Amino acid sequence: MSLRGHHNSKNSTVETASFLVIRLGRSYMALPAEGVRGVLTQEEAGAEHAVTSAGTVYQPVDLAQRLSVTANLSGLDFRTVLYASGPTHSAIGVEEVVGLADVERKDCLPLPTQFRCDERNWFQGMMLHQEELVLILNPLWVLGEATDSARESVEHTERLVAATPASIGESC
Repeated sequence: MSLRGHHNSKNSTVETASFLVIRLGRSYMALPAEGVRGVLTQEEAGAEHAVTSAGTVYQPVDLAQRLSVTANLSGLDFRTVLYASGPTHSAIGVEEVVGLADVERKDCLPLPTQFRCDERNWFQGMMLHQEELVLILNPLWVLGEATDSARESVEHTERLVAATPASIGESC
């Protein structure tokens, strides 16, 4: 699926959120689409650790390792997602790019109460896509932003999550 071929309807009155749905092992996850800068094949990304595209250097992020997920990152469907948030640019290896998804905000669900510790920082919520449960990744955590402002932003988000009751439609 081409990112360039994705069109947003301006006639729609329904509020939606756009995500890039990816797969690592048996786990489906989503990244907010506004941070996606490109999707590269293994040949396009090359064998270097960092990826340079349009003059920007994207540092590698091993998302499978960070999530302790077993993934085959040498298969034919392997892709490198170029992702940016603020000053941080990262190249995220994924087993498969499933595609873009526009989700009505009411269909974004909060994390269940079983998620009580660090995973509340890893994920922003969940949704269904093509009959699969998809966890919505927190881009700040994925990118591992090390700046003080990013840490402050994560701490602010944690305080907001703790102070706000979970309700349907407020996770994306």
